[in-house]
Amino acid sequence: MKKILLLSLVLSWSAATTALTADTITVKNWNGIQTYDVADLKKNMESQLRKVVGVRFTFRGKDIHHMKPNWYESSIWAANPGGKGFVDLRVMVAKKHLPMFKQITTNAQSAEVLTAYGEVLRDSESRFFFVRLLGTHATPNPDGNASVSW
Repeated sequence: MKKILLLSLVLSWSAATTALTADTITVKNWNGIQTYDVADLKKNMESQLRKVVGVRFTFRGKDIHHMKPNWYESSIWAANPGGKGFVDLRVMVAKKHLPMFKQITTNAQSAEVLTAYGEVLRDSESRFFFVRLLGTHATPNPDGNASVSW
């Protein structure tokens, strides 16, 4: 019984890893995806838990930390809607997507508004919310889904 349980866990983990490492990710029900400014999403992350969202931002943080074997932690930033300073949002980026993420500007004076798509998650050990980035390009399909890639 233990061998069967262990085998099923290994197969489940393998399938999940394969799905997470695909270059293009299919997002179902694309019409239901909401796009937020960094400040708005940061205020309401708990209500968006496990949902895919779009996030509008202007630059990424310079600091990138290797948190887990295949994941890096960083941040995306935008001007504070209150008019003074900036607001940031913690993000996780897959190791294989790190080169594309590094191509995003770190210039705080950038006026270009960028959009990234990702899933809002919560780290159970450290108890913080973050967005697991899926990509910056979305291509809607006729079936109502979309393909998200870098």
